[in-house]
Amino acid sequence: MFLCLYNFKDFKTSLIFGTAPKRWFARTWVPLKTLRVYADGSMKGDKGAPVVLDFRSSVIRLRQVCKNEPRYVVELPMPKWVIERIKEGGDIKYAMIGLKNNELYLALVAEREVEPYQPSGYRLVVDVNSWRYGIAWGLIHNGQLVSFKQEKPNLNELLTLYYQAVKRGRKHGALMRIGLHHTTQGKRLRRQAKARRGKIYRVTRDKAYFLASKLVRKALKYKALLVIDDMTEESRRELLEEGLPRDVIKLLMSNLRRFVHQLETLAKWYGVPYEFKRLPSTVCPICRHELTQEDGRVMVCPNCGFKAPRDKVPMHWAIKEARDCSVKVRYRA
Repeated sequence: MFLCLYNFKDFKTSLIFGTAPKRWFARTWVPLKTLRVYADGSMKGDKGAPVVLDFRSSVIRLRQVCKNEPRYVVELPMPKWVIERIKEGGDIKYAMIGLKNNELYLALVAEREVEPYQPSGYRLVVDVNSWRYGIAWGLIHNGQLVSFKQEKPNLNELLTLYYQAVKRGRKHGALMRIGLHHTTQGKRLRRQAKARRGKIYRVTRDKAYFLASKLVRKALKYKALLVIDDMTEESRRELLEEGLPRDVIKLLMSNLRRFVHQLETLAKWYGVPYEFKRLPSTVCPICRHELTQEDGRVMVCPNCGFKAPRDKVPMHWAIKEARDCSVKVRYRA
């Protein structure tokens, strides 16, 4: 299943509820049937469905859900991802309409039946950290780390946007305390602060989507088993221990859940076998002794002398588990 939210933007006032959705609508997503009309004129779905996906004109039409209009009153351009999912053999059998952050969205749900492939012996290990340290991934084969990389957004850009937003927000707050926040200057400061926070969200969201897509494509290329070590909460605790402001921590953690969800969704869609597995970064993969951290986030074992960058320790655990699994398979054979 592949789900994507489509923002109505200028179409909010077209709903039967008038210019503002009723309270229950903010808490409920309404399921809608769909009719799909393809380029060759063939159709699938309910002919009376309120959501019509017309691939001949590359538009989505809504009917019977809008005020004072018997048929189509809202026509949206067809998102590119919908066309791509259809080409890949998917189908959009139903949709949902609802609110997210007080914005109206149409959620289109694409479904596809696919059997996961048999892994070839490669493992693609993904260690989910905060954006400060990046998403670390490694490709493992025959007990060796073939490739390793850490990826993250431009942190300087994100922090610059954050501090600019804070500065403008404080100026707006100062004007509010003396009753001048409705002036031209006050409104401008509020817009500028909101725009910068919005850009932070978009940058991290786009990075999450891009990276999830890149990793699934890499898993497909090598027919690898995708191993996901979701350390989101541990990363949050680590940032708290460093004494960073909570707003900065929120910035560094933004959209990581979205990344994990997108990674899992794409893996299901393309038939990539995956598993969630705890791969510790503070326990020695050789002797299981507690590691100590030195400067530069280098982990050292005081018991056996193992030494590695913190973000590579999970890769050593994955190599160890792959070897143990291989030994068990040979033993059974």
